Amino acid sequence: VLAPIFVLWLGLGLWSKVALSVTLVFFITFFNAMQGVREVNPVVLANARILGAKRSSLLTHVYFPAAASWILSSLRTSVGFAVVGAIIGEYLGASAGLGYLIAQAEGNFDAVGVFAGITILAMFVLIID
Repeated sequence: VLAPIFVLWLGLGLWSKVALSVTLVFFITFFNAMQGVREVNPVVLANARILGAKRSSLLTHVYFPAAASWILSSLRTSVGFAVVGAIIGEYLGASAGLGYLIAQAEGNFDAVGVFAGITILAMFVLIID
């Protein structure tokens, strides 16, 4: 749904693909970071406050380390989504790239070319994962 909107707003260049990939990755990473902040142990927060930690110290020494593991674990999923978002952006409007090759093969009714492009994409995502 968002890909055609980004193409209209940002054109057929690189930025529409970047915006699509960032949008796909942002929500996964954001909600994982939010869950990591929610799961901070209240005892650790109370101890840090008793020891005189200010809001900035709580952020850097308590909240960020607690959310870091959640953020890093979400990156495994996010990398695949980013690649797929870039390929979809290329598929919808580009003059080069794997998505463009898949769209060209589809337009020429070349089933072998379509499946070859999809297979290359799947292998690339599996290698990255």
